[in-house]
Amino acid sequence: MTWSRREVLASLGVASAQAALWACGAPAQRVVRRATEVNPELRTWLHAAVATLKGAGFASAHVLATSRQRTTAAIDVLGAGVARARCDGLVITVRDRDGMLREQVTNDLSQAGIAAAVTVLAGSAKPASVDFGKTPAAFSRFRADPDVLADSDILARVAALAKRDRESLSSRIVYSAAVMDIDDARVWSVAPGHDMQQRLVHVKKSVTRVAWNGTRPVVSEVSRAWAGGLDEQDLDDDELVAAREGALALMTPRAFEDHEYAFALEPAVAAAVIDAAVQSLFTPSAARRPEVAAVLPIGAKVMSPIITVVDDPGAARAYGGFVFDDAGEPAAARTLIERGTIAARLDRIRRPGHVGRSDPYASHLRVTPGAIEQNDLLDDGFLLEGPLGAVVDPTSDRLVISVARARERVAGKRTGRMFAEIELVGELSKIMGSVDGLSKQTKTIGVRDEVDGQPRWRSIEAPWVRGKALLRARRRAV
Repeated sequence: MTWSRREVLASLGVASAQAALWACGAPAQRVVRRATEVNPELRTWLHAAVATLKGAGFASAHVLATSRQRTTAAIDVLGAGVARARCDGLVITVRDRDGMLREQVTNDLSQAGIAAAVTVLAGSAKPASVDFGKTPAAFSRFRADPDVLADSDILARVAALAKRDRESLSSRIVYSAAVMDIDDARVWSVAPGHDMQQRLVHVKKSVTRVAWNGTRPVVSEVSRAWAGGLDEQDLDDDELVAAREGALALMTPRAFEDHEYAFALEPAVAAAVIDAAVQSLFTPSAARRPEVAAVLPIGAKVMSPIITVVDDPGAARAYGGFVFDDAGEPAAARTLIERGTIAARLDRIRRPGHVGRSDPYASHLRVTPGAIEQNDLLDDGFLLEGPLGAVVDPTSDRLVISVARARERVAGKRTGRMFAEIELVGELSKIMGSVDGLSKQTKTIGVRDEVDGQPRWRSIEAPWVRGKALLRARRRAV
């Protein structure tokens, strides 16, 4: 029987399956793609739109335009391919004199399309005089623009990544894939006294390995994500080795004993916890829930005093960073948790793909590192690796962290025992309150998920984290 790529990925549950499926439909081309075409008069049309909205008497008016191209290149055991897609969008936001907020959205960035969207809100109003301030700087350029490279050039980068450790692959590896995913977005934000533009190139490289452990597949994936040029970063040799060893690791067959243990979270797991906690508990929408407002007001102690979390969209090369948010506000760092205490809510306005529904969510979360060497962090306990999910229940403060592997350590050394699919369970405040050690070393994890078909980018920079809590074998839904 012959299986298609879709059937293989679906059966294995590979994390990069969506990107591989996205790219598998188109062969590499030798021709060079033309640069993304955006009419040079677009800013003039946006100015005219704001002038008309002001002439209609609105208390405030803001237009956000974007032209975004996604390129995905993938190589796996079944073949190679490159896929491209483009999305244009315009969001017009106005506020009436009585404070009511209204929006109009279109995917037509032509002069006629913008004028039609404005007419829905402003009717036949005449343009008013508007001062837009200084002319914005030109878009930044990178050494390798994804929109002027041939598909074969991009695929060559992925092929080089895939080949780097191919010679050392074990015969137990039944599936391997390398993926490069690029979102290239140009964004304009125009309002009275305000004219800004930015170019955000989100790049993510990942490698996936799958091996059989008995009758079940073990999936291991490593990735690196950043904003900037295509060749600015790459997966290093240690990360590729980790992907291979994670897939080939033999799990201890005996049952895991549910108990309270000392633990150390690798950065990817710590990032999943911080990301879930911030999105579930520290946004204005979460604070409107009575049960959250009662126990998590500003000033409440929710974590260990050694933990400080900052949302910093201006961090260099941050995958979730930006120059200005989707309300046109310049990037500025904001401390959300200061020494374990809630310092602020995450109320920065962002839209999935710059055109989706506005919703507060993180850009680049940064956890302040500690002073302990990574290898000295845990003497006796379990090192938790490979995040499978982190869920926070706002009504009860209950946290469930699912991980792929738990490595046992005794007297500061690995014992060789490793257990598959373990959960860390308890109240968020108690688990994170038990944290008594952070490593000097940190890693940055890039996250790209989708809301209503539009991408949402963010990143989390976290150290290794030591604490104590209940560990148990993973529960599965019946």
